[in-house]
Amino acid sequence: MDLLDSHNVNNRVKKRTVATAVLVHLYLTVITLGFWLIPLSLFSLITAALLRNDIDEAISSANSFNKALPFKYFGQVTTHIQHIFHHPIKIEDDLFATVEAELKTKTPIAALEPIVITDKDKELRSFEERTFLKGEATSTQRGTTITLIVNQSSFGAMRSFEWRVIVGGYVDNDAKFKLIAYSPFTLLFWIAPYLRHETNLLSRVRTVYSSAYNDIDISTLVRSISETVFDAMVVALEKNGIDTSDLKAQKLQSMNINISGGKVNMGNVVQGAMNKIGAAVKGAKA
Repeated sequence: MDLLDSHNVNNRVKKRTVATAVLVHLYLTVITLGFWLIPLSLFSLITAALLRNDIDEAISSANSFNKALPFKYFGQVTTHIQHIFHHPIKIEDDLFATVEAELKTKTPIAALEPIVITDKDKELRSFEERTFLKGEATSTQRGTTITLIVNQSSFGAMRSFEWRVIVGGYVDNDAKFKLIAYSPFTLLFWIAPYLRHETNLLSRVRTVYSSAYNDIDISTLVRSISETVFDAMVVALEKNGIDTSDLKAQKLQSMNINISGGKVNMGNVVQGAMNKIGAAVKGAKA
């Protein structure tokens, strides 16, 4: 996965974006008699350094995270399904094999590969590793990646099977410019959760390209993967004598929920720095 690969999209900083930022900062520089250049320079340098660190960290360490956002490298989770069932023995190998076989038969996902993701929370006495299974679909023509993450866990004789469909975009140069250029307005709103590892800057500049055709492609891929995993779960559980009526009801409910909304409920992760300011101000007043 290449975070910088926008495929058929011309990934550039728009002239309108540059012109708007120049006019805003020129106006503020004039009315503050040049004082505005101090916070502009300081906040821009801080934001650029933190953003570069987040991007480099994601590219070099896709298999680790710090406390939160374990799947940040792959994008944003758009579908998260958990099914709980009772069985006296572990049947995860059978479940995984059935899901993989169904995916191979019905989708271009050729395999589910194990991936170990490590929580490197500095407050832990020792790092914790957990193993997941990962399947990757072919990217859309507009640089959107689709990743399936599967895992199983147990609590006594209760079994939990989970899967997540994750939609990832490319790092948008226009979004990067906006984040840095308007950092004097926005940094104070995101720096605290950033330092607590509750958010990162990569998600603010990673863009799922907004277009009718890309929305169609994403919707088709996400729904097809979920449909296939649901069907595989039914086959595997019934083969092991487990009632699947609640799973089938869960499928009907979840598959009837639209994942459209123009951008698969993700949208362009960066809606513009000024929109973020407005949202933060409204939240403060609420």
